[in-house]
Amino acid sequence: MTIEQAIEHAEQVANSYKDTVPDCDCAVEHRQLAKWLKALKKAQFEYHEAWLIITHPTPDVKPADKDRAQVILDTFRDSLGVT
Repeated sequence: MTIEQAIEHAEQVANSYKDTVPDCDCAVEHRQLAKWLKALKKAQFEYHEAWLIITHPTPDVKPADKDRAQVILDTFRDSLGVT
C-alpha cells in the first residue's frame, strides 16, 4: 500500500461515518490518521528535495540552501531517509 492509498483509505473510512455517526471514535481516529499521513508525505517530499539539493545542486542553489538541506538530512536521516 502506498502512502497515497493509505491516506485515501483513512479518509474514506472517516467519511463513511459522516452521515451516520460523525463524532464516533473510529471516524475521529481515521481523520487524525489521514492528517498524520499527509504530514509524513510532505516531510518525505521535503527530505527528498533536500537530498537533491545536496547531491544534484542546480546553479541557483546558494550555500544557505545547502546548509538548510544538510540540517534536514541530518535531522531526519533515521526516520525519513534510506537506511
